[in-house]
Amino acid sequence: MGRPLNILMVCQHYWPEHFQVTEVCEELVRRGHEVTALVGIPNYPTGTVPEEYLDGRNREQVRNGVRIVRVEEVPRKPGVAGLARNYLSYMLSADARLESLPGGYDVILAYQLTPVLMAEPAMRAKRLFGAPVLLYCADIWPDAVMAMLPKRLGFVLPAVRRVSTGIYGRADIVATNSRAYIDCFESVHRLRREDCRYVPQYAEDSYLEMDLDAQPSDKTRFMVMGNIGKLQHLEVLMEAVDRLKGRGDFELHVVGTGSVMPWMQGYVEEHGLKRHVVFHGRRPFGEMPSFYRMADACVLTLHVPGAPWISSTLPSRLQGYMAAGKPVIAAIDGSAAEVIAESGCGASVSGTDGEGLARLMEDFIDNRAKYARCGERGRRYFRAHFMKGRYMDEIESLLREASERK
Repeated sequence: MGRPLNILMVCQHYWPEHFQVTEVCEELVRRGHEVTALVGIPNYPTGTVPEEYLDGRNREQVRNGVRIVRVEEVPRKPGVAGLARNYLSYMLSADARLESLPGGYDVILAYQLTPVLMAEPAMRAKRLFGAPVLLYCADIWPDAVMAMLPKRLGFVLPAVRRVSTGIYGRADIVATNSRAYIDCFESVHRLRREDCRYVPQYAEDSYLEMDLDAQPSDKTRFMVMGNIGKLQHLEVLMEAVDRLKGRGDFELHVVGTGSVMPWMQGYVEEHGLKRHVVFHGRRPFGEMPSFYRMADACVLTLHVPGAPWISSTLPSRLQGYMAAGKPVIAAIDGSAAEVIAESGCGASVSGTDGEGLARLMEDFIDNRAKYARCGERGRRYFRAHFMKGRYMDEIESLLREASERK
């Protein structure tokens, strides 16, 4: 088992915001380690700070054994400028707060979401405390910023790339949730491949033991669940549905909402797809099993023009589809396509291939028996690769490995 570690975790987001990093820290404590979490003031995603954190309250807390140290940040606001102020304020405040931390850390865990700047205080802590850094990258930069940056601001990308390379290059070990990201670390950020590890995030496993077999229907029902945003590249799905609209034996159900929902609804109206597409809006987590029981198959799409590494990531909704035991029909590249092929949970085409996606959907409608074991295969793969225990074992092992580089 090894001796307990004294871990400093650096991440802008933490409980009561809903990010996996909270469970990771609490599980490390349950495994006998000491964890201090240097985090921001909760305000994601709305920019609204809860009452109990106003006026300097609850800047230090202990929850489930984790010591939480919160630093000031400018709450999120829409637009590039509003997000930039939020990002920079956490980084600067966390840098300043490091001086008053007690030190004595064996290892630093930089849990990096967007932005990459949230990992910069971990690199400063490395110098200050002489502790090595394990950086877990869940959202690679600068590709991540391409999805939200207006084209007129594209001139800042070279600077963002330099900053990203500088942060990633100072980590002792980099772990990530996508095999494709390792290629990016090596080719774009010039990291040594042997210092990069593939550790896919774990996923909600409550669906594994549920009976979510599709309810009988005279139509084949495809389901899309989750955020309906730019990264999902739903243009390719709408093109596929439009190509099949002459058939009356299928429906696409959309559960969720997001920035491209108005466009999607307008496309349905303009192309006469109302009998094929049903919008359910955002629904509570507790209702998800009923939607999975409605679904014969789940559809997965992802593509960001000009951002090949983000387009090659492993979206968490694939793991949810697999846990629910649903066949997956996808237009996606990279790690997700590899997982679909390795697991046998469904079939995929390139992330921009609307015609190919239409052919897959039609094949599923006409040859359901061919996909009969996809759900079972997906669940089997999920149990082997996406369970929390497996993830935590790997993170704990990497923390020990990093600590030995001290």
